Amino acid sequence: MKINFFKIFLRTFLLQIFWNYRKMQNIGRLFVVLPVLKNLYKDNPDMLKRAIQRNLDAFNSNPVMASYSLGAIIKQEEKIAKTEPVRLAGEERELRAISISTANTVASIGDRLFWATLKPFSLLLLIITLYTVQVYTFKNLETPTERVFAAIGAVIFSLFVYNVPALIVRYKGLKDSYNGTEDNFYGLIKVNWNRIIYALKTTGQILTFGIFVYSLYINFAGEGLSADLLTRTALLVSFLVLSIWTKKLNIPNIYLYIVATIIFCAASFIS
Repeated sequence: MKINFFKIFLRTFLLQIFWNYRKMQNIGRLFVVLPVLKNLYKDNPDMLKRAIQRNLDAFNSNPVMASYSLGAIIKQEEKIAKTEPVRLAGEERELRAISISTANTVASIGDRLFWATLKPFSLLLLIITLYTVQVYTFKNLETPTERVFAAIGAVIFSLFVYNVPALIVRYKGLKDSYNGTEDNFYGLIKVNWNRIIYALKTTGQILTFGIFVYSLYINFAGEGLSADLLTRTALLVSFLVLSIWTKKLNIPNIYLYIVATIIFCAASFIS
């Protein structure tokens, strides 16, 4: 059966529709695979009902990386549709095993890659872009409107940095997992995810250190210990302390980054 991957790809954006605490994303999972099920069992209403029921099992994964599970589920559903009745129960157990193992694995990778790494990284680039615009072009941007448009441009750039990789992974994951096998964990190990996460984190740390050093240089070169220097240093130290504190309390750093971005942007416009 020919799969319309683009149609399935679009449906993955509604994976978290009717999210519930009992079975989490199960209704969204069914919504994603439903066109495939209807095609497979269009001449067999009883089997369609059974397929719908088993795809309402509990499902929870990272919404972007979940594609690496959904493609494998669709492939197994095609296999079930061709299975003899005596082997049906065994193949359904295999489907549940595939669903649980892939969903849990890609949830771990996706949370570390997108929530804990790429999202803060994109916000860091937003801060760097705003800072660069302030240093090099704000002298030419005399009106508040021009400055607002500069800020909007930086936000768009940040969204681009985050969403383009997310869209690629969301679509590629469907195809890779559908064409994958158990040996390569349904296409998941074709990519070294840990290396990507490490590279992004390292780059983020280098950029953070670089902008800190550079900001000290251009703002305080030739100056002594001023109130301005003490104030900015105190803000930086406060940010680092809050970052450690939120980590100990298991509060996602994304909230701290958002607040810091708003504060720094507001301060740059006011000053």
